[in-house]
Amino acid sequence: MAAELSAPPSSLPLGRVAPAFEGSRRADGARITSKDLVGQAVVLVFLSAGCPKCREKAAELLEILPAIRSSGVALWIIGADAAHDISQVLGKSPLLDHAVVLDAATRQRLNPRGAAPFYIFIDDQAVVQASSFVGDENWRSFMGQMREIVQAPE
Repeated sequence: MAAELSAPPSSLPLGRVAPAFEGSRRADGARITSKDLVGQAVVLVFLSAGCPKCREKAAELLEILPAIRSSGVALWIIGADAAHDISQVLGKSPLLDHAVVLDAATRQRLNPRGAAPFYIFIDDQAVVQASSFVGDENWRSFMGQMREIVQAPE
């Protein structure tokens, strides 16, 4: 029982401003901060090469990437741990352009348990709207919306 009480939360508190973060884009090393993202919806996705489901989720993200881009949602993919290079999951796909490198303390603030596959939805005011394991009801709703955009006639 004491171990359960001391365990970090599995998700961020909903309705609160997301923790500030700073990192760099893996593709070009450009600095990115949470302040840069205010004014747009953001999806942070934590993946790990040590996670069997993460490759499947990366393939799903690749499928909806055109919809994410056209809808103006900022997608940032973060390695859930320091032990694995995110490129082991993303390969040379266009998703690599969305990979962000964060230090360990920042990753823990955003993803307290180091879960993967894990997501955080942040609105245009930097408020956490949903945060959990990829595949829950909120994630499925997001994926459905993005697939509708991909399938919509032009």
